[in-house]
Amino acid sequence: MGCRLSHDVPSQLADLAERAEVHALAMPREGRGEIHDILLECERLPGMRMLRIYVPAAGLRGEAPLPTLLVNDGHKAFEPANHARVPAWQQSGTLQLHRVMDGMLCVGAVRPAVVVAIATHAGSRANQYVPVRTRHGDSEFGGFGDAYLDLLEHEVLPAVRQNLRGVTTSEQAADRLLVGTSIGGVSALYGAMVRPHVFGGAIALSPSAWVDDGFLTRVAQDRGAVRARIAADIGDGERAPIRAHCRQLFETMTTLGDGRVLAEEVAGIHNEDSWRARLPRLLQHVLGVPA
Repeated sequence: MGCRLSHDVPSQLADLAERAEVHALAMPREGRGEIHDILLECERLPGMRMLRIYVPAAGLRGEAPLPTLLVNDGHKAFEPANHARVPAWQQSGTLQLHRVMDGMLCVGAVRPAVVVAIATHAGSRANQYVPVRTRHGDSEFGGFGDAYLDLLEHEVLPAVRQNLRGVTTSEQAADRLLVGTSIGGVSALYGAMVRPHVFGGAIALSPSAWVDDGFLTRVAQDRGAVRARIAADIGDGERAPIRAHCRQLFETMTTLGDGRVLAEEVAGIHNEDSWRARLPRLLQHVLGVPA
């Protein structure tokens, strides 16, 4: 697959250029997207939230309204944690979604999309990402998952539409995609399963399917069908009980998804570097270029 932008790959990157985030480093600057910040005063789940919004470069954007990816744990979506200490192609600690998207757009592997990284607070993320009140050991958490989805639908999406200049986002449910890792993946999958008319797709890496002893699996079974387009995986290096819960969830979703679900165990562990390497395949499933 050839690049949509003409450029060379430096010799020191040649062996790594198949990694989307590394490929992006070789692209001309005019081909790289931009990140805009919006500080949103929220009414649902009151408080200020930073929205960091990636917009593809104009030359790769096309004319059609753009899909929107809503990313949980927004502080881990873009900038590497160790950017000041190592070369850019060795940076780690975050998903680097801006670079992943740039690199995949250059080779035409996905449709252009706006990526919205939604900030959260460490002390409240489990409460907001899990819809039911539940326990894990001595900890009790959850109960605000539906309020969080309301926030995304009624406050975050309108704020994105209103604040992006010269960029039109799609109003189609199929073009509103939720993205989450670990416990943030619970919110992404739950939203796509119970509100497919609003969020028509989801990506979940290492989702915490163990929450409430299989809550997500019961949701899928109770719904009777998975109508959203879903891509999910679990790393084979994760603990056996976690993989077992994911295996049950994945089998249920796949059976009920009528070809819309890609969900399986893959090589990997539970961290951002592993998730970043696995992202392109999942992005292609939910955001791929139509045949």
